[in-house]
Amino acid sequence: MTQLHHDPVLYAQSFLTDRDHRLLDWLYDHQVLSTAQITAALFNRQDAAQERLLRLLERFRSARLASAGWHHVLDQAGVELVAALRGEAVPRRVDVTAQRRRIAASANLPHLLGVNQFFVDLIAYARRRPDDALLRWWSERQCAAPLRFGSVSMHRVSADGHGIYQEGDRRVAFFLELDRATESVPTLVEKVQRYEQLVTEGGPAWPVLFSLPDRNREQQLHQALGRQPRAVPVATVARDRLLDGTGVADAVWLPTGAAGAPEPPRRLIDLGRLGDPADDSALLRLDRRPLGQ
Repeated sequence: MTQLHHDPVLYAQSFLTDRDHRLLDWLYDHQVLSTAQITAALFNRQDAAQERLLRLLERFRSARLASAGWHHVLDQAGVELVAALRGEAVPRRVDVTAQRRRIAASANLPHLLGVNQFFVDLIAYARRRPDDALLRWWSERQCAAPLRFGSVSMHRVSADGHGIYQEGDRRVAFFLELDRATESVPTLVEKVQRYEQLVTEGGPAWPVLFSLPDRNREQQLHQALGRQPRAVPVATVARDRLLDGTGVADAVWLPTGAAGAPEPPRRLIDLGRLGDPADDSALLRLDRRPLGQ
């Protein structure tokens, strides 16, 4: 009997759930997620996540991140499926293979996983609160795409990510800069200045969030930025302050530029009061894509 060769993209339609599609979209946009990250964002148990993931993705381990377990990327069928659903050109198999290998071998892998962890933490936090949601999660590449923010070009700032978080009827839009102490503090200050230049060109004055490795680094950045008001709000969190069970949505953010005594830490949603609004009218003016996409 002649063996039937099924189109894997068509075959996948028989078992893919809405949750599967969300995961495929995330990996298409954000390249790689660990098993722990996927479990926190989408599943209640790691064994359930692992059983599901074996049907959908390629995986690898990194000797530099041995304690992180498996890391997952899209296979050829996954890339073809998402591209088809978005109406985009399908990359060649050789290009998809090369991309997977670049991710696995990249010296930037810890940084990429760290950026993704920030947004996964917000998604996991919101899963426990019916009135909360991460409405948008964009990667550096998505932020830099032409016309992503109307006529404003984002090439100058190279944000690590952009998000919109909602609690009840309140929203905060922000840009993320994840610091791993591989750049000098003056370089971080230069990044803030680029965001300020973006505002003068008509870009949004949304808070710029610096996730820093420790309190010493945080103090250095605050001192370097000084206490003068800036065209763009800046707030920081030291990751060594998150080890007691608190998360990035909690009251852990220190705004810079306080004229008097240091301000108490603020919750993420409260930072929305410091910058431009993230309401529908503002987003439609600046953004060509529908809210939440």
